[in-house]
Amino acid sequence: MSYLRLAQYKIQSLAKAVALALNVEVVVVDKNLIRIIGTGGFYNKIDDACADDSLFAKVLKTEEPIINLNPEDGCKKCSNQDNCFVFSNMIYPIKVEGEIVGILAFASCDKVQANLIRVKKEEYFNMLKETASTIEQELINIKITNKLKKDLIEVNEIINCLNKGIIIINSRNEVMYINSMALKILDVNISYEKIIEKNINEFIKNINFKVNENEEIVDIWTIDGKDIRVIYTINKIALKDHEASFVISFDFISDIINIAKTYENKEKIYFKDIIGNSKPMLEAIKKAKTVAPYDSTVLLEGDSGTGKELFATSIHNEGSRKEGPFVAINCAGIPENLIESELFGYEKGSFTGANSSGKKGLIELANNGTLFLDEIGDLPLYLQTKLLRVLQERKIDRVGGEKPININIRVIAATNKDLKTMIDNREFRLDLYYRLNVIPIKLPSLVTRTGDIFLLSKHIISTISNKMNKAEVFLSEEVKELFSKYEWPGNIRELENVLEHGICFSTDEFIKIKDLPGYMKDESESRYLNRDYLEGKSLEKLKTDFEKSVINKFIEEYGDTVEGKKEIAKKLDIGLTTLYRKISLDGDASCNKTEEKV
Repeated sequence: MSYLRLAQYKIQSLAKAVALALNVEVVVVDKNLIRIIGTGGFYNKIDDACADDSLFAKVLKTEEPIINLNPEDGCKKCSNQDNCFVFSNMIYPIKVEGEIVGILAFASCDKVQANLIRVKKEEYFNMLKETASTIEQELINIKITNKLKKDLIEVNEIINCLNKGIIIINSRNEVMYINSMALKILDVNISYEKIIEKNINEFIKNINFKVNENEEIVDIWTIDGKDIRVIYTINKIALKDHEASFVISFDFISDIINIAKTYENKEKIYFKDIIGNSKPMLEAIKKAKTVAPYDSTVLLEGDSGTGKELFATSIHNEGSRKEGPFVAINCAGIPENLIESELFGYEKGSFTGANSSGKKGLIELANNGTLFLDEIGDLPLYLQTKLLRVLQERKIDRVGGEKPININIRVIAATNKDLKTMIDNREFRLDLYYRLNVIPIKLPSLVTRTGDIFLLSKHIISTISNKMNKAEVFLSEEVKELFSKYEWPGNIRELENVLEHGICFSTDEFIKIKDLPGYMKDESESRYLNRDYLEGKSLEKLKTDFEKSVINKFIEEYGDTVEGKKEIAKKLDIGLTTLYRKISLDGDASCNKTEEKV
């Protein structure tokens, strides 16, 4: 049955709450062994299939729960064992009216979580059982309130796997089927509100049914008293008994306008959300805030990963067009053979494979809002001419079109390239450059705002830890030292990646050098051969620093216990007393000094 997928988004919220409360990861798979719910590292594996010889498959077959505290034994028959990162898990069947519809599992992905499951085995198993019961009751409520027709279960399973809102109605405009994505977009709780067999006009107003087949319509629906901008198609189909039915496929404009570039943070972003106290960053923010209320064209310049998209969205959200659309286009991210039709749209029959009714382009979708042209330096020369007309005349020509279309947009462009050099090389038009470079704003690289690194790190660690359902960690003193001297060629994006790696592999409350990506470890070691590092330091100081680094690495490997230090002294061929003296002299943060938690 597809009831499990209909409750997908509500169950995902339940899973996140349980994961946070118990410090475990939560997974739900359907009866086809497809993962539909996941927290932590499992979130990115939603819609992946579990192995046919996994413990999930065994529970699905036997309908009996399993507690697996030793994966080396319990999972040895699973063909996915080598790629699995689970330390232990407990698995429970989800049943509705005696029929198994899916599997619920609590899983541990590190030693801390594994120890919790082991120590609190009975308590966690009871919670697992209660959570399964809560899911079962949710599915029963859906079944009672919105009974699905058994003769077309396959149809319902298929539409639930589509990444668009899908509603199927009959000739009387009564809803026959609705997928989980539609429920999410419409914000409808199908457990308690009857949707199936309800007239669609009762909860969605202003649907235009008098449209041509496959015609893509941009319109405004009224849902729960709110006007929502959508793009949708309506297609006629014949189902059982040859009754005429209609498939409505839709998206909110806010969900599809970032076709060429997707942002992880879907929430509104303002200047207050941009982190940084360094002088160059504060100057950039001040300039952007000053120009935000006006329609002047802005050119954001800066290396990759410096936050150009954050500035663009902040300018839009604090400008006069904040109620209009924000359309972001990555000029380097669209295939060259599609870029013209994607940007400017096309009329019906313009080329083979085109939509039979034509299509609006991304620039046209930005009408009455803001157009963000990221990586503008990668726009082909022949399209730079067409874009110049857009900026000069505020008109566009669709591919295959005969009449220009008036548009009202604000333009923000961004680049990490030197456009002046490109102009000299005849790779970028001088006249387009002057049209874009009305208000230039230079965004500083991370290497020029060293003081902001730890502010950013604190925010990033908090965000990633929350996403992974892990306790927040802190930077060790050795990592702080490395971060402050590293050049960060990938800027904030690289910092995010490095910290995520560190959070994944940290085994206590501090991120250490050993937890960082391999190239950062190499960077740490090479610092001791760097001339800038050697400058101004005595031989005795360099010797002490080197000894400190070696002792730290051994403590990370053997532990900060008496037994660990005995092993370290043996490895270094020194007495235990000498080792303690060196630890005491260098005052190493990881040995016997409390680290500052940043």
